[in-house]
Order: sequence, then C-alpha cells, then structure tokens
Amino acid sequence: MTATAENLELLKIALKAADLAQQNILKYFQSDVGVEWKADKTPVTIADKKTEEICREFWAKETPGFGVIGEEFGIESPDDEYQWVIDPIDGTKSFIHGVPLFGTLIALYRRGTPIASLIRIPAMNTAVWAVKDGGAFLDGKSVRCSKVEKLSDALVLSGTVNTMETEGYGEQFAAVRRAARLHRGWGDCYGYYLVAAGRAELMIDPVVSLWDIAPYPLIFSEAGGKFSTINGCTALFDESGKPTAPIYEGYTGFASNGLVHSEVAGYFKN
Repeated sequence: MTATAENLELLKIALKAADLAQQNILKYFQSDVGVEWKADKTPVTIADKKTEEICREFWAKETPGFGVIGEEFGIESPDDEYQWVIDPIDGTKSFIHGVPLFGTLIALYRRGTPIASLIRIPAMNTAVWAVKDGGAFLDGKSVRCSKVEKLSDALVLSGTVNTMETEGYGEQFAAVRRAARLHRGWGDCYGYYLVAAGRAELMIDPVVSLWDIAPYPLIFSEAGGKFSTINGCTALFDESGKPTAPIYEGYTGFASNGLVHSEVAGYFKN
C-alpha cells in the first residue's frame, strides 16, 4: 500500500514540529536548567513546558481544528477528528543529568487510527518516523526491525528494574533477562528507537502514560515489528477515538521486532 498525499503532508507537519522541539530543547541541554518535581515525583523543566507550548502554537496555525493531548498541558479539544499526542521530553531524568538518551515523541491519530508518528533524539540529531501505509524511516532511509528469532539471541532493553519490581513484574522480567543474550537499561524512548532501528529486539515498560507510547503502534507496524501492552492489547484508542485506558500511567509498553514477541509474552502470562 501507499501513503496518501494528505497523510504525507501531515507527516511533514509532524517532522517540522520535531525540528522546532529539537531547536528549543538543545538551548537548555547540559545547562543549569531549573528542575521542578511534580506530585508524582517526576521532574519537569522549562524545556519540557516551552517545547510543548511551541508545538501547540505551531499546530494551531498549521492544523486548526485538531485536538492535542500533551504531558505538560493536558487535553485540548478531545472530540476533534484528529488528535496530536506529544511528550516534549520523554526521559526528563536523562535530560536533567546531561545524558543524551531522551527524546521528543509525536503522534497523530484520526479517530483512533495512527496516521504519522516519530521519535526524535535531539542530542543525537536522529529520528525514526513512520506514516500510515508508507513505511518506517531512520533519518530518511527505510528501516526495518531486526530478524533475530529467539530470545536467547536477543538484546532486551528496559528502564529501571526497580519499577518492574514495584509494578509486580520483577520475577517475570528477571526470567526474561536471564534468557536473553544481553540486557541493558537503555530505557525511555531511546529503547524503542533502538528496536525500531533494528539494533535491539525488545523494549518493555511496566507503567506508561499515553504520550509515552503513542507513536509506537504505527512505527513498529510499519517497521515490521510489533507493539502491544504487556497483556497483549494493541490499540491505544477505540474506534471512536477515545483512549482505551486512563491517559496518565494507564498503559504498559511492549515493543519488539515481532519475531520474539510471543516468546517473551509467555513469561508474563499468569
């Protein structure tokens, strides 16, 4: 299949928003930026807030009538046909420690169907993106997930193991790590970026919000991989365009090259 001209234009708008986000974020990276701590004990900075503001202002001009769901400023026009979803800095803890493994996540949905998605890693000036029926790309070149078929040959990625344990997945994930060829804690969006780019086989998150994972169903579908929740759900929105779970920490994330998905999922079945 081929992406429609309309969807390709919407992808261009997503990519331009990511350019604007990168330009703003890099003004603050590895500087003495002030950090606030939210009630949920996660950090936020002026870079997070200003980046989301810039993208919202850009979309208001380029795509009037589209809704927005964002980490920092919530939901705007949730009943609109099209919905932008943004996490301005996914991996703020990396950002505030001067570690380059953070990124901007942008996705566009039409009545629950993903149209365009991207992961931009500003400090590395690289991105993975996808458009519906048009493929996935790494910095403009077509990209596919890896062809590793067994967990025993796979590189498994995650964020902190502590969260796996506190969310009740400690024993299962320990078994996955032992069975894998290699495990590394290259988490947040960078982990998903590596799996989509064919450099790792699995990335897993035990608790995430909608904006943390919104780009992934489309990116992994177009790259030949698979994205689901840990319990196997593949849709983040229903057919009417409403989120299938609470948007704040109502989801889990499980992305793979597709070939090891079922094997790893077996470790998490009750």
